[in-house]
Amino acid sequence: MASRHDLHDHAVHHGACGCGLGLPRLSRRAVLAGGMAAVAAAGLAGCAQNPATGRSSFTGFSDISDDVAVGRREHPKLLEAFGGAYEDRRLQAYVDGILRRMVPYTEYPDLPYEITIANTPIVNAFALPGGKITLTRGLLAMASNEAEVAGVVAHEMGHVTARHSAERQGAGMVAQLGAVLLGAVTGSSEIANLASFGAQAYLQSYSREQELEADMLGVRYMTRAGYDPDAMTTFLATLGDQARLDARMMGRDPAAVDQYNIMATHPRSVERVQQAMQLAEAARPADPVVAREAYLNTISGMLFGDDPEQGLVLGQRFVHPDLRFAYEVPDGFRLMNAPDKVVAQHPEGAAIVMDMGASRTDDPADYLRGWMRGARVMNLERIRVNGLPAATAALQVQSRQGPMRAQAVVLPAAQRGRMIRFLFLAPPNAFGRFDEGFRRTTYSIRHLSPAEAAEVEPLRLLVTEVRPGDTVRGLSAGLPYGRWNDEWFRLLNDMQLNDGLRPGDMVKIVAR
Repeated sequence: MASRHDLHDHAVHHGACGCGLGLPRLSRRAVLAGGMAAVAAAGLAGCAQNPATGRSSFTGFSDISDDVAVGRREHPKLLEAFGGAYEDRRLQAYVDGILRRMVPYTEYPDLPYEITIANTPIVNAFALPGGKITLTRGLLAMASNEAEVAGVVAHEMGHVTARHSAERQGAGMVAQLGAVLLGAVTGSSEIANLASFGAQAYLQSYSREQELEADMLGVRYMTRAGYDPDAMTTFLATLGDQARLDARMMGRDPAAVDQYNIMATHPRSVERVQQAMQLAEAARPADPVVAREAYLNTISGMLFGDDPEQGLVLGQRFVHPDLRFAYEVPDGFRLMNAPDKVVAQHPEGAAIVMDMGASRTDDPADYLRGWMRGARVMNLERIRVNGLPAATAALQVQSRQGPMRAQAVVLPAAQRGRMIRFLFLAPPNAFGRFDEGFRRTTYSIRHLSPAEAAEVEPLRLLVTEVRPGDTVRGLSAGLPYGRWNDEWFRLLNDMQLNDGLRPGDMVKIVAR
């Protein structure tokens, strides 16, 4: 939970002759005359043959140079949603070099391509119109060589040159214009305000056809630049394993993936990537670049997991050295740190949600009444938690899963004018099973002294050489995943269940 945060995609119907627009037939002739002319002008401007794909598509922009302005406008919003930029000049220079190596082989070499590393452990990558590409720190930690990163970058470049993101923006433009026209006809400002698009649209998944096209183009760019194209499939397999392990840790179906995971926003399979490699008909380099050792040496020392400025998840503990507090959740709950809140989820439907809010009162009970205004609050009482004044109350809430029983707890933060807020939630018939664990979490909340906060150090990914006598259990001990540490170590190092360690091999470990 970062201290600096208190926190449609519409289908376009393609006609046989180019870019047909699936807009409603409206009854008022005057509205149609002006509004449909604007839509038609946008459609004509955005329909042109793309040299990368050989097809025409509607983007809503006159040519690819207009994409640059869109990317510049939306990039700060997308980056802010994923923790801001990760500042590491050596790592930044390394990924910049990967990008520069492939740019001359694209159909649009004059675009101002740029890579930003997002400061988040989430595993993902994004491309905005005009060439702005974002790789997350979490994705770089998963990669094992330069060629695997090049495959991701080339894939994102494929989305840029095929103008897939621009097509989304164009589709949103058509839908928005249509909604404005409908609002004018019906007199409904609400309808006119329904359509919106922006950075959030780029978190939505691409279609199968767009992913196949981006892979074909990506294979083209990386092979021309001398990279081993097989790295695209090996890394995709790793990303699939990571998504499934994450789902298992959450007690979900291993086939399920988090909405922000790369396997959700880029729905691909190894088989489809192999198909793209065949369709690309790219000549395999005679001596393909993999560059494992150079890559591992570059990422050694990189932050792993959460940035201390955003708070740290350490197994069942959450510690925020900047805001100076800590607490612990029961076994069975999985802690996840988001920019505006920290959520601990249990496979049986229970959750612990923590965030912070500004407060004009120093009385937690007064604050709780205002926070829960409009809700049915029961049994409000004042308590003390590790010497701090606090307040708690029971309430009923409605969630996507149905009615939930909740217990709210509020206590002052170390910084005056802020309150730490907890909601403990479970289905009504299951709350009793979690009640004791919720109480233990409540009474684990404490402020950190300045000295304690200063001692909190981040986790770092380090590359080391396996020595005789090393074991997976010993080398995985620094990971923050408890009983899942061994599996995470194998995942980070491309090791199967029965693979053993070989002295002299370079492996990734996590330590302070």
